[in-house]
Amino acid sequence: MLKTLGGLATSAVLAVACAAASPAFASSPLPGDAVPPPVGINIFLYYNEFTNAGAIGALHGPTYDHNTRIAADIQALRYIHTFELGGMEAGVQMTQAYSSFLGGQEMGLPAVGPFGPGRARLAHGGGFAQPQLSAFIFAYANPATGTYLVLSPWIAPPIGSYDKNATLNYTQNLWTVEGEAGFHTTLLGRPEGQNLGLELWGEVYVYGDNNDAAAVSPAIYANQYLTAGPVQPAFALPARLHEQPSEEFRVFLPWQFYPATRATIIPGYYQAFGGKQVDRLANGVTVDTGRRTNESQLFLGVSTYLSPHWQVMLNGQYDLAAHGAALNRAVELRVATAF
Repeated sequence: MLKTLGGLATSAVLAVACAAASPAFASSPLPGDAVPPPVGINIFLYYNEFTNAGAIGALHGPTYDHNTRIAADIQALRYIHTFELGGMEAGVQMTQAYSSFLGGQEMGLPAVGPFGPGRARLAHGGGFAQPQLSAFIFAYANPATGTYLVLSPWIAPPIGSYDKNATLNYTQNLWTVEGEAGFHTTLLGRPEGQNLGLELWGEVYVYGDNNDAAAVSPAIYANQYLTAGPVQPAFALPARLHEQPSEEFRVFLPWQFYPATRATIIPGYYQAFGGKQVDRLANGVTVDTGRRTNESQLFLGVSTYLSPHWQVMLNGQYDLAAHGAALNRAVELRVATAF
């Protein structure tokens, strides 16, 4: 029995780590972000995203969804200021997000030793995410064809709400540096009229280490013994978290069907790669957490101007695959104003 539970303890560190909340980067571009706004204005944006996961994408093998529930509400504020630099439009921006996990969080497990299916009750830490700071420049702009190229570096210092003993954290408590490039062009129609556009984004992330992390495994319960207590107690071992670089790719096809208010329907697709995470324990052992940023996601959005200074966008995101992470279904509202 000790051998069985010992093996269970090892697998639980890996399996439950798959459920850890992947940080949603507020810098993640939305359709239209590659089209330059006027020079010399201030833009304020408010984001509210509700995300829910009822399944975990295993690193290897099938997805398991029985008894899984991971739900969060994420709100963010973003400020952008534009100006002219060397004859090109440029600007600076910053984003601050706040996350709240909704209710109890738990992950289903396909087997708990000899007891059959079970679940892990996930401790969670919400609060402020790491602030994100950026500068950008439109290196190419041709309004006649609606063709633009924007380049932007981002940096996120390890400042934010972080609980190393929690299984779910919105912030990772490590330096993050991102390089981002966006391209927009008009495929059919005219930029000022009805048109079909193409917008492409590529991002590369490089991470520092989190020297104040922990390899966390929550209490594991067998379904038929929930009232009898856990078959494995929770534990956390001091560790240093290392994350390999990750890459992201986005493609949007915005269809502007009502030019008077720039009303647009936008289907899209998102793919992430890499981001393998390992915990380096105090005794020198390196443990693969099972977490990755390998994710495939469908996107559908609609946006319109309510007035010359107010725009609203509503979108939905649906994960097709997530290797070593939660399969999220999300709805997001974004409200923007400029002056």
